[in-house]
Amino acid sequence: MPHRKHLLRLAMAACLSLLCLALACEKKPGQDNPNHSTSTQNTGQGALAPVEVKPSETLPAARVEAGKQHILKFECNRCHAIDGVPDVPTEKSCVTCHQQILAGTFEAKPEVLAKWQKNIIHLTATPELSAMAPRFKRSWLVDFLQNPHDLRPRVDAQMPRMKITEEDANMLADYLLPEVYENQKMLPGDAKRGEERINALGCGSCHAMTGGNLQASAIPVKMKPEDLALGMKLAPDLRHTRRRFHPTTLVTWLRDPASIKPSTKMPKIPMSEQDARDIAAFLITSNLSSPPEVKPPERLPVLERRVRYKEVSEKVFKKVCWHCHSEADYVNGDGGPGNTGGFGFKGRGLSLAEYTAIASGMRDDEGKRTSVFKEAPNGMPWLVAAMYARHVEVAGGKVEGVRGMPLGLPPMTLEEIQLVETWISQGRPR
Repeated sequence: MPHRKHLLRLAMAACLSLLCLALACEKKPGQDNPNHSTSTQNTGQGALAPVEVKPSETLPAARVEAGKQHILKFECNRCHAIDGVPDVPTEKSCVTCHQQILAGTFEAKPEVLAKWQKNIIHLTATPELSAMAPRFKRSWLVDFLQNPHDLRPRVDAQMPRMKITEEDANMLADYLLPEVYENQKMLPGDAKRGEERINALGCGSCHAMTGGNLQASAIPVKMKPEDLALGMKLAPDLRHTRRRFHPTTLVTWLRDPASIKPSTKMPKIPMSEQDARDIAAFLITSNLSSPPEVKPPERLPVLERRVRYKEVSEKVFKKVCWHCHSEADYVNGDGGPGNTGGFGFKGRGLSLAEYTAIASGMRDDEGKRTSVFKEAPNGMPWLVAAMYARHVEVAGGKVEGVRGMPLGLPPMTLEEIQLVETWISQGRPR
């Protein structure tokens, strides 16, 4: 899709430094987990014929169409390019809008663009949701949509936690996975040799593998710098391969990714069928240590000094919050999804652009006005609770009755949250 091509140029500069770091540094091996077993079966080094992967069935057209309507309901195309789903207008496309702001081509006053450019660091890269059915297991996708996690370590935003039920997730999966590839058999492979080959072929230059031994080494193929930069940014953590990927398809993917997904930035690295089977065995059956436990940080105490609205607005609200919770200049866009609604959420009518706007509060699920300073179920002022809840979500938890903000983006710093809480505790002085 033409507007996505902006991404290649925009991501390159930021990600080339990561390449240098990846090639220079070697990850330490993880500890073995006795709960996993390692496959050591090897079929020998003779030439092996590739196994053709075909779907066992295709979902009924009506079911797929119902899934498409769910895609539109949750506005997945505001962040992703999706086969068969039209692009949204630029002003509603998170990725395209961010790309154009950074490039200086977004239709807005120069001084407004300059202000936005200082804070636009997120959502400049998202994966295309194409050719998913041959690759991904339905069980994984349904779970991920309900409980998204940090799948791509080098992308600074992640899939937001939306109001998606299990039924919703299954309907979304109906459209994204219209062909059924389940119950694939694991092809014989030597996991130990697979570890040697995956490290020798440079996979660690782009991928991480939490809890596993993945080393950085040079990629044995030439790539355009912009393609390499984008590929590094979108490369997933290989820890999740065993839950995500169909095992037989994985072998084909390793040998020729573009044969399954033509738009992929993963390069075709020369390897034999045996290499691919061995690497697949390593990714699916190797011992993985448990990922490090991440705990939400301790909440900082309120400050003793005086904090006024101007400081909070400049250091917090204008930095991130305005992006979804509006300002006057957003007439160039959609008014901010935090005001007008979107992604399956009702419009909250919450503007953080002015003091009086904040004081007017927001609309709850019943459409009634409610204060953003009211006490949340955990006892914090709701505005503070929402920002702190994002730290909890990143740590793998959730706060009952509160959705973390900013949605899908890295948390506000504890110092920024402390500033807001101090201001509220002091009676919100102007």
